[in-house]
Amino acid sequence: MKAQKPVIIILGPQGSGKGTQGKKLAKKLDIPYLEAGKLLREEIASGSEKGKYFSSIIDKGGHLEDKDINAFMKDKIKESMGGSQGAVVDGFPRSHGQADGFEEVVLPTHVILIEIPDKESIRRLSARRQCPKDGKIYNMITNPPKHNETCDDCNEKLIQRVDDTQEAIQKRLKWYHKDTKPLIERYEKQDILHRIDGMPNISEVEKSVWEVFQK
Repeated sequence: MKAQKPVIIILGPQGSGKGTQGKKLAKKLDIPYLEAGKLLREEIASGSEKGKYFSSIIDKGGHLEDKDINAFMKDKIKESMGGSQGAVVDGFPRSHGQADGFEEVVLPTHVILIEIPDKESIRRLSARRQCPKDGKIYNMITNPPKHNETCDDCNEKLIQRVDDTQEAIQKRLKWYHKDTKPLIERYEKQDILHRIDGMPNISEVEKSVWEVFQK
């Protein structure tokens, strides 16, 4: 019987680099990387009934209920993991109810919390750009494209997402702190929470994250 690979939840405020670090970690550990936001966007883009329902809530700036996101993400985790294969999950869970749903599928082995101040989150996200063609994310401060504001892969002009305005970022940070504080306490009690300083450069943060798995 194969040993169970790590099941990792990655937490952090917007702009902390958790997506970048999550992808890097998943590649090193050879396990799937699941980003809840991207999976939801793909479902909405597919035009499915489920996607239309999600869109009707998200487009108005609302939050999906735990029961809806739980059902959606539990299926995605089951599909991706299979057998003894672990996963890095980004953007889920975001509440106690979602954490309960997560644990109905599999128990997390590690929770990585990448921390930065709100002021830094706003500074970084205001500089974020996305390729409208392939969805690739850049940051004009920490991870700029090679040529001005065009995608390295397809040369498409990069855009600023509507949720990356200062007002939208502050609203999301308020939600993040409200939702995440109980989760942090939950995982600290389980002794699986690892706090990482997200202020250094990408390679330094990557080194700190990797050290968690070298113990």
